[in-house]
Amino acid sequence: IWVRNSNCTQIIQKYSDENEHLHILCSYETIGLIIVYFDKNKTNELENLCITSATLDKIIKKFILIDIFLPSTSDLTITNKSNLAQDILKLEDHIRSENILITLEQRCIRLFGFVDIVRGVEQDIEKIKIKYASSTFKLSLEPQQIKFLLNIYYDELKALETNFNDAAIIEPLKNGEFTAPSYVHNRIEEEIMALASLSTPISFEIQEEAFGLIAHKEYTTLQNIGHQYKCQIEIEKEIRNKIVEIPKAAAQDHVSNKLTAAAIRILTSDLAEQKVDLVVVNSTSQYLRDGILEKAGGSVKREYDTITKTPSSGPFELDSGQLLCRKLLFLTWNINQTSQEAFYQSIRNFVSKAVQYAIKAHHTSIAFPAIGCGKFNFDKNIVANEMLVEAQRQLLSANVLLQINFVILPTQNDVFEIFQAKLESLQKGNVEINDIQMEYRFTTLTITIISNSLDKQEECKKALNNHVKTSISVREHYKQHVLKKWTQPAINAFYKFCFHQQVVPDMSIVIGYVKLFGSKESVTEVENEYYREQAKQSEQARLMAIARDIIWAFEKDDQNWEKYVPELNALIEDAYTSQLETFEYTDDKSINYIIDLKQNIETCINSQQQRLIIRHMDRGLPPHWQLQTENVARFQLDENSDEYKDIRGVFNKTMSNKYDAILRIERIQNKQWYTQYNSYKSFSSKKDTERKLFHGCRQESIDLIINSFFNRSFAGVNGTVYGQGAYFSANASYSHNYAKPSTQNSERYMFVVSVIVGNSTLGNTNMKIPPAGFDSTTDGDHIYVTYRDDQAYAEYLIVYK
Repeated sequence: IWVRNSNCTQIIQKYSDENEHLHILCSYETIGLIIVYFDKNKTNELENLCITSATLDKIIKKFILIDIFLPSTSDLTITNKSNLAQDILKLEDHIRSENILITLEQRCIRLFGFVDIVRGVEQDIEKIKIKYASSTFKLSLEPQQIKFLLNIYYDELKALETNFNDAAIIEPLKNGEFTAPSYVHNRIEEEIMALASLSTPISFEIQEEAFGLIAHKEYTTLQNIGHQYKCQIEIEKEIRNKIVEIPKAAAQDHVSNKLTAAAIRILTSDLAEQKVDLVVVNSTSQYLRDGILEKAGGSVKREYDTITKTPSSGPFELDSGQLLCRKLLFLTWNINQTSQEAFYQSIRNFVSKAVQYAIKAHHTSIAFPAIGCGKFNFDKNIVANEMLVEAQRQLLSANVLLQINFVILPTQNDVFEIFQAKLESLQKGNVEINDIQMEYRFTTLTITIISNSLDKQEECKKALNNHVKTSISVREHYKQHVLKKWTQPAINAFYKFCFHQQVVPDMSIVIGYVKLFGSKESVTEVENEYYREQAKQSEQARLMAIARDIIWAFEKDDQNWEKYVPELNALIEDAYTSQLETFEYTDDKSINYIIDLKQNIETCINSQQQRLIIRHMDRGLPPHWQLQTENVARFQLDENSDEYKDIRGVFNKTMSNKYDAILRIERIQNKQWYTQYNSYKSFSSKKDTERKLFHGCRQESIDLIINSFFNRSFAGVNGTVYGQGAYFSANASYSHNYAKPSTQNSERYMFVVSVIVGNSTLGNTNMKIPPAGFDSTTDGDHIYVTYRDDQAYAEYLIVYK
């Protein structure tokens, strides 16, 4: 191989020149080494200058080419050479004067020359290699110390590796080792162990709950702060769930009587016979589901089968087919009996989903079955309590007009009595309704600081706490009286928005303050949302105040009017009071209308059909009353309506088998009388003593009572045994004795009357007013006598034979 190296010819030539008896000429050609000489065997002339080929072969064999390889850490070509490489280069300078060729490559030394000289140089290089030969040394380090060194002191270890460039530190240290020549072993070990001499770690928990909402974004930042102070930060995280109670909206006139505005009723009937907007069908009950589908008809059954071919747990709505209701809502009751609370919650979820669906779809009445009280045979008291409480909670939250009926089969009298008793307790406030609650998640961080200096640990802890404080923002707003105008849905939505933005809100409606905790960016966004909602609620409150006592309605057919929904009613009134000539709106079916406020005509822009509208004053009248333009009106109830069935049920409790037939039931709408009665009831501390009582009379007294109240000036017509006032009985069968048949058609007349009996005492014939401290007198059983015109209101007139 070496004969192809042109530099080798110089070494051979030099050797030849140094030996006088040897006259040869060496040159290098592409074919290799060419030696020109005088052959002694071919001439006798110039004998001293001649040489034989055999002698030449011996001379050539005195030369040798060897490769000496160096460790991977000793690169002879780089600027920052290892100590081993530097010593070899010094040796090269020293031996260049000798008859030897040295070629230095990256990690290889190539020697060519006279054998003895080359072998001598080879021995010198081996001595250098031995001096700088690296060994692997094990360090007495714990895993935590190794992690600390590599994370925190990586740059220092890299610099150490550079200074001792025959050593390898970073990679071996991952296994608790390092590689270095023996002559520098102790120095390197001392420096590494000094860096790894750790102080006792200190740990602390970040208490700021608002920081816990953004903690998952802060891990890298916290660790970088640790690096600045030469500290390793270890973070232990725990995700926690927290339940917060949403503050209740302040009582407002339009929501103060929610159970009246959106009544809950218990009916004894068949669910399939309900004349409501929406009947809820518990899909979990095969018996109920199949019964409803059979009565609805084949088309509904086929549509149900088509939809249920694709599994889905969500509710879906169908047309009612042959049923009296408008729509059917099929909803699965996901019964969860893993715990008592889980079971309760499954009942509440069933009711809340149905009610929220009805509200979203703009339904005004809904009917429920008493779930779990049939073949499932669950505890009826639990079912009644959870269904009724959740129904009221939804009504309180939503602030809408919605009639909710719970329909019990006639064969389930025990279930009816339980539901009825629970409802009465609920309306009296005896059943506690839990505050609306919301759950959010936050992260609790436990920080452990690891360092080789106690001072650095304390400085690092201070820096971390300072970062936590500066990362979160606290904004406070006081004297926010407008909060009292916020509705419950608005408050609920605002809390949801806060938690979505990872902000913790603290709101007091009564005091009027809002406090927000979170990152600066998130708090700013929530604060902007607060101002937007504040403006919205103020405008909504303004509109509701404008339309508080005003009802706008459109004519459905001859003298039958339907009220606009509250939001639209307020917008129409706002346009009217602003003296606009027209008002345009789009309904939930995307149909456009324009109202001429001068002509009181509404025109459908799409079809050009027109209908009359009316503006009517309404001062706290019952929402189920029909619109009337005069002070007194009478409306005959539909026999299929729940209202009719309720009154008939009350009447039948003591009148069964004592009459032949009910001819009609009329609702009495006397605005002046009801307003006076409602005012008395509102300011009375005895409002919870309101009772449904009966008053029988002759035909000629009907109009007098309806128009002029129960006039006490007529006291004594039928006796004054218990006082000189208006007489009522809890038993319709007793009042029946005073409902004398008409001489014209044998009809009898009995009023169903709401009476605030208050504190009642035994009466006598001489009493013109009740004794001090009492509001009415009684026989001690079923008869009550009142002495104020506004103490009783005749709600219904039953005409029967």
